[in-house]
Amino acid sequence: MTFEEAYENYYDLVYKSIYMRLLNREDTEDVVQETFIKAMKAWDRFDPSKAKVSTWLCAIAKNTMLNSIRGNKKHKNASFDELREAGFNPGQDDKELLSLTDSYAQEAYEILVHLKDSDRELLSLRYAEELSYKEIAANLGSNDKAIAKRVERLLGKCRELHRAIHSESKAN
Repeated sequence: MTFEEAYENYYDLVYKSIYMRLLNREDTEDVVQETFIKAMKAWDRFDPSKAKVSTWLCAIAKNTMLNSIRGNKKHKNASFDELREAGFNPGQDDKELLSLTDSYAQEAYEILVHLKDSDRELLSLRYAEELSYKEIAANLGSNDKAIAKRVERLLGKCRELHRAIHSESKAN
């Protein structure tokens, strides 16, 4: 596989993986662009016997995202959880939510924004990066049964959030 093929095949996967964590289009685009620049520079050192291309790219993306957050003063002092505790709630003034044109994307965003960073990370590993429970467990230092149960509970929480958001929007 060439780098160009990897870019074409995995751009969307890397983008979704990072967007589910950051929930901001501009920041996601910056991280994804930097990810592929780093990957292009390191392409000759990629060893397919050690990892799948998608896993390698997502690892670069995650590290790039973390470095970006550490170096970005607007993110440095407050995690998403802290912003939510301070009263941030997606709604009319949320430009990211308003920029989404697909109703399913809007609903997903409204749910994801209410989850803890660690929960969004887990969903990203499972559904954006499409890792198995066993791969996630190895990544997080857990076991696959515990990860499967955690995902099951998290999906239940997402369903509850979905119902709450819809009943709130019907009341308005």
